[in-house]
Amino acid sequence: MKDKIIQKAADLYFKYGIKNVTMDQIASELGISKKTIYQHFIGKEALVRDTVDYIFDQIQSQIDQVCMMKLNPYEELFKIKDIIKENLKRSDASPHYQLKKYYPEIAATLEQRKFDSIMECLEHNLKKGMKQGFYKENLNKEFIKRMYFVNTLNLSNPELFPPELFNKNETMDMFLNMFLSGISTKKGRKKLKEISNK
Repeated sequence: MKDKIIQKAADLYFKYGIKNVTMDQIASELGISKKTIYQHFIGKEALVRDTVDYIFDQIQSQIDQVCMMKLNPYEELFKIKDIIKENLKRSDASPHYQLKKYYPEIAATLEQRKFDSIMECLEHNLKKGMKQGFYKENLNKEFIKRMYFVNTLNLSNPELFPPELFNKNETMDMFLNMFLSGISTKKGRKKLKEISNK
């Protein structure tokens, strides 16, 4: 039952936003009493925390699978981008920014987990790309990783990229191509062009 509550909460948070979803609504959608939810969670904040962890772990598991596939560095990042895109498709609201506003401690923990995950993933990707001659040899990896992290976070900021002006998917594609082009060798840019045109 606890897992069912978390899964339903995740669906509703993506659809309506964290702030707008009540415990009554989750109970109604599941056909259970609100009391049943409170048997598993002491309050909404506890449910939000567990739901955020559940969503993060699901996405992380998919990314880990991609990293084990022994793809070239471009294919790897494009596949990861597709995973992020699929998850963004689920959301009509802005759950990330609502989380920061209404549950700042949960948001801060999530930010740290995202940061650690992206640092590890990019370290692996940059080493691979440099070894294969696709990325420039003299890259400052720590700077590159942090630039990637900051920019990918900001792509989903509706204040910086208003949805009426920027399509989320196109913005992500443009950023990744620009980012990869900037760190690539001539050989790498040729490979990037091949993969982008697929």
